[in-house]
Amino acid sequence: MYDVKNLIPHSGVMVLVDEVVFVDDVSIITKSVIKNSPFINDGKFLSFQLIEIMAQSLGVYKSCNDKTSANDVAFLIGCRKFEILKPFLEIGDEILIDAKLSIQDESGFGVYDCKCYLDKILVAKASISVFNPNKEKLAEIKNA
Repeated sequence: MYDVKNLIPHSGVMVLVDEVVFVDDVSIITKSVIKNSPFINDGKFLSFQLIEIMAQSLGVYKSCNDKTSANDVAFLIGCRKFEILKPFLEIGDEILIDAKLSIQDESGFGVYDCKCYLDKILVAKASISVFNPNKEKLAEIKNA
């Protein structure tokens, strides 16, 4: 079993992923329970914020699979085809995030197809681009 808090640099209420349900070399499924947090507005978790849960799930995926990456930093580069099918979620809702690798290059750039489900019903999906450089590339960027 994975301890999510040790796999991403977030802490406290900023950790939105609660559990790794499944992970392999090309995909991850995580679970997030919507809790009272700074993300709650008038008792609701607005679904556009699912992008952060998807991104954190990808950080967990990378930490589980790539020990050469600089797990303390990753960049959400962009999001395409973001579709919201349910405008908000509520405290206590359990969300499953299913992310699959679409492309990955040597530099650490990758694109992942992500879907979020509530009770097996699709509530949002997106194609997310991230950059998770290896330690050498990160040092090169910092020194540029």
